Amino acid sequence: MKIRIISIEIGVTKDKDILVDKAKGEKSFTLYFFKTSALAKTSIGLSEVNRGDCLLLSPDSPHYLRSKEFEWEYDVISFKGSDATRLISQIGLECDTIYSPVQTYFIDAILDKITKEIRATDMLFDRVVAAAMDELLTKILRFSKQDFVLSMPDHSQKLRDLRSEVHENFAKPWTIGQMASIMGLSASRFASLYKQEFGASPTEDLIRTRIEQAKKMLSATKVSVKQVSLACGFESVHYFHRAFKRRLNITPKHYQNHKLSMKGSIPMEEKSFTLDALSVDSDFSGTMEIVDGEIVFHGIGSAWADFLGFPADELHNKPFLNFVFPEDLGIAREAVSNIVEGRNVKDVSVRLNTSEGEHVKVDFSALTKGNNWFWFAKKVLVEA
Repeated sequence: MKIRIISIEIGVTKDKDILVDKAKGEKSFTLYFFKTSALAKTSIGLSEVNRGDCLLLSPDSPHYLRSKEFEWEYDVISFKGSDATRLISQIGLECDTIYSPVQTYFIDAILDKITKEIRATDMLFDRVVAAAMDELLTKILRFSKQDFVLSMPDHSQKLRDLRSEVHENFAKPWTIGQMASIMGLSASRFASLYKQEFGASPTEDLIRTRIEQAKKMLSATKVSVKQVSLACGFESVHYFHRAFKRRLNITPKHYQNHKLSMKGSIPMEEKSFTLDALSVDSDFSGTMEIVDGEIVFHGIGSAWADFLGFPADELHNKPFLNFVFPEDLGIAREAVSNIVEGRNVKDVSVRLNTSEGEHVKVDFSALTKGNNWFWFAKKVLVEA
């Protein structure tokens, strides 16, 4: 398999006002890994990307990335070769599409492996790099399509190996003594090295991983809290309840009820960017009109007016930007610009002013259908 790495950059950090804007794209495939939230243009238009998301851009596709609010960070790798297109096609990855793997531990390990192989140029390094790219792309798709896949751990540095195995098999009854034994260290020495390497104790790191998996299960299904607790490796549902509430300031059941009510209890894999799906997934919706480069909402219901605390006719007659929280105007203007240019907008988070001088956060989407524009908004759960 012939795949050539054109460039690889780890930990690219940019100020909030710095954009990635390449209208003509690159002559190679480019894969971005987001370490912070950002905005990106994809096949469906301007979209919000979150920490851990991946975006594969095809050759000659425009590159447009920007910060949402603050300093932002990503890793990026560009590659080409006679087998690159065939590999992507065989795996089934779609270009210019955001993927959200439920586990991302493997990305750093594989990028490290590729970087070291390129630097060392040992015998057959190009075959190792090609195999690593195959593994990287395959796992992105696997963990984006399947919520709780357990696979063989990666093998790089010894601590990272162990952490990968623990995170992959998060439901097992891991103990510090067991992990330290695998490393051949005393429990105290292992715990000290682990916290130094990853910024959290082994126990806390495992609890965070279990809670992240629990959040995904609670968000996607009506399974009981007890079943989620057992599936995620907590010793009891009472301990799960305390651990979840302590870190998120909300109970598991409350979190599940909120998430399922926001989604109409439809699993994420069944959703798509369509009028029907957006209607089910949103709290508010209506039509809109573009007037002198501004968007004005129509079809304002009483629920939307009550949500913001303004009379419906006032919301109906004023441009959307008039209600945006000042610090989010840059993001909102970018969304409006995309709409004016005829491009869709999906789940862009903005804060809106209320009549009481406060602000509320929503995920905003806009979709064109024929000669009409439709807007959608859903409340955002604020987790303390």
